[in-house]
Amino acid sequence: MKVSFGYGVGAYSGKLKDVVFCHHKRSGTVYMRERVYPTLREHHHELGSVTANLHSIRPSEDYKEDMRIYIFRYNKLKGYENKQIRSWVNLYLKLMRQMAKESPGIDLRTLSREDIYTADLPCISVKSAIEAGLLPQVYDWQRLDRQI
Repeated sequence: MKVSFGYGVGAYSGKLKDVVFCHHKRSGTVYMRERVYPTLREHHHELGSVTANLHSIRPSEDYKEDMRIYIFRYNKLKGYENKQIRSWVNLYLKLMRQMAKESPGIDLRTLSREDIYTADLPCISVKSAIEAGLLPQVYDWQRLDRQI
């Protein structure tokens, strides 16, 4: 539901009792929805343990910077306007899940930095991931070679 405010309030975002207000920066609109808390299932716990393990790898600052550069260039690609990536964390998790999907022997719940270097996995750098076909090519992708 679209929302309009009085008394000079331009926008509001956050929770209020049983509703959530969301502000869309690009369009400037505010919408409201009912606040619903999902019923937690086994899938949620599995997803949480995978994500926690992937964050425990702690990618280097150089690797994160390469991911930020990649995101900037990716978001400018034609044909990907509706598939924009917002942060390096989103790209990192997407890359890891895509890698596990294409290589069933990789268990993301137990993957470590040592495993990545030992097996020379494609997630070791953005360049390697592009060469392996896990990510689409962007301008000057060959320079994104800093390791995790």
